[in-house]
Amino acid sequence: MSDAEIGRVCEAWGVQSLPGRYREFLSLAGRGAGGILRGTDAFFPEILDMRRATDDFFADNPGGIDLPDGAVVFAMHQGYQVYWMDSISVEDPPVSLYMEREKSPMIRWGSFLEFLNSECENSC
Repeated sequence: MSDAEIGRVCEAWGVQSLPGRYREFLSLAGRGAGGILRGTDAFFPEILDMRRATDDFFADNPGGIDLPDGAVVFAMHQGYQVYWMDSISVEDPPVSLYMEREKSPMIRWGSFLEFLNSECENSC
């Protein structure tokens, strides 16, 4: 993706900047990454609508949890799972995978890079 397209993501999400590791991912694989995250809305241009999709997801999540303060959803799988970065102010933020109606995230990774490595191991 180009810097201008990444800027469109920031604008659509209402943020000033993105974590460095995530920005690097977008610049290299923002339009698709082979088998990684296949079937998941995690790529441009679908991610431009992520803020609205996130609002809908958590509004329709009775008995579940709320998105933690400061967290940003960057991917959604089939409408029932979301991936979020705990904070966009960290270079390589922790990532959580949450499935609707659960009481806590299913999986947590210590960083965005750790998340990508895990996805690659499972998909490549």
